[in-house]
Amino acid sequence: MSKAIQKRRIIGILLLFIVILYIWFMYMDIFDIHGFISTDRLKFLSMIIVFIISLFTRKDALSYKDLHLLQVGLFITLIADLFLLILDSHYILGIFLFSIVQIIYSFRYELRNLKLAIRNFIVIFLSLSIVYFIVNKLVIELDFIWIMGIFYAFCLLNSVAKAFKAYRYKIYPKPNRHMVLIGMILFLLCDISVAMYNIFSEGLLYSISSIAMWLFYLPSQVLLALSGYNYE
Repeated sequence: MSKAIQKRRIIGILLLFIVILYIWFMYMDIFDIHGFISTDRLKFLSMIIVFIISLFTRKDALSYKDLHLLQVGLFITLIADLFLLILDSHYILGIFLFSIVQIIYSFRYELRNLKLAIRNFIVIFLSLSIVYFIVNKLVIELDFIWIMGIFYAFCLLNSVAKAFKAYRYKIYPKPNRHMVLIGMILFLLCDISVAMYNIFSEGLLYSISSIAMWLFYLPSQVLLALSGYNYE
């Protein structure tokens, strides 16, 4: 049996595990079931497998530069999920890490003018921080997590816009460009659900958003992890 066939079988098994975990924790979330293992741990386990799938790419990568950016993004995502999902603490740090992830993905989809892009991200973050301190001192006391949320929203929308641009100009071949675009759209839908979950404390929208977060999130991460492979 060739190494290529072995690799495909291993990745297929890992994807099967992810599907099983996905069905398992979504069923528990939808019907509010509390089992011997929490849904948060099942979700984090699924993210570990997603990252492992990206590690199997190696020589089958679309390009090493693209793969390295993808793997760094997935690794930081895993750390952010550890803070927000398992430790259930350090929310500002978690949002900051997700912001870094989106910045990395925006670089992945468009590698031109990196110095200018980095400068713009720094300027926007510093500007938001200055506004926060002014408003906090002179107007009303605010939690800094709101500033981080706004900064993350900017980073996310910028990353999604560049994914659309990469798709339009066919920066990636098929099926990679479809994986990147759909993955980023699902990522956006996940974070819209997260925002709704935090805005509404009860009611139908709260219930829907609590389920929709991971309904969109895990498929987005699987697609992104697979988008680094050279399928030709």
